Amino acid sequence: MMRIGVAPGAYARDLLAALHRRINIDAEIVSAERDPDEYRYVLAVDDDQVPRSNEVRRYITQQTAEASQWTVVAARHLLSIAVERGVVSPIAVPMPVELPHVDGGSRPGVSVLPSKHQQQVINMLQSDGMSVLPFNSREAGIVVDAASSTSHVEPIRRAMAEEKVVIAITTNAAAADTIHHETDGYLVDCLNEISHLAQQLIENESDRLRVGFEARRSVASTSWDRVIRALLVDGRTGLPQLQTFSYLPARARWRQRLGHADKWRSARYNDQGYIEYGNQRLEIGQLGELRRRSLLNATGGRDQ
Repeated sequence: MMRIGVAPGAYARDLLAALHRRINIDAEIVSAERDPDEYRYVLAVDDDQVPRSNEVRRYITQQTAEASQWTVVAARHLLSIAVERGVVSPIAVPMPVELPHVDGGSRPGVSVLPSKHQQQVINMLQSDGMSVLPFNSREAGIVVDAASSTSHVEPIRRAMAEEKVVIAITTNAAAADTIHHETDGYLVDCLNEISHLAQQLIENESDRLRVGFEARRSVASTSWDRVIRALLVDGRTGLPQLQTFSYLPARARWRQRLGHADKWRSARYNDQGYIEYGNQRLEIGQLGELRRRSLLNATGGRDQ
């Protein structure tokens, strides 16, 4: 039985729950009363405080983390920094986020994440006639990350988990690692492009719904179980492969994770080149060839 300690912190309960799902592991949150030498490893996130121990392994989600043990990182751009910190074989595992219930898909409201250029972008949007809402507003389905250098991964992924469409700058490494341009979000070259793109998304409901759907599906593919697996293994580098599950349990998990977005699975293709679900539709001609074929295969194509 391997004993694992978990440092107190914002994600301690997530790490502990994932550890308890593994066999032959006895895990608990580290307390001052326990001898840290009792643990094979002590796990922590970012700069969570840990007692002196035989070996500390950390999951790093922010570029500003000062700890030296960058064992596993939350995005690919952090791998090179981990190597600079002296980690021989760092691993990247995308940061897990909660997938809340979503009702109705991406809405037309716009919000702007805190950054050096936040107020500048807000002024640009407002001068073009757009209202700017708080990030947690139900009507804010378009989220702008105006950071020109690296921002935090978590706010981007939380927005995507809520089927919000994220617009970010290409020079933002955290965004570029997370977003696939025009598939599950948008990357622009400069701040001046943001307002025009936001206006297009406000007016184009099908694009908002499509990109919001893909954004939620993209961030649903990771979990704290993957983080724990990466923290506990030795001698592996790069991005761990996704676990392979049987079809039916996997399908049930996808329905639970995707929520509102899962309904498109039962959509139908019509003669005008649209995939329709109720009064909502996606225009196939505007999609890339690979995605178009995938959707047609999923819906069975038009009747012959």
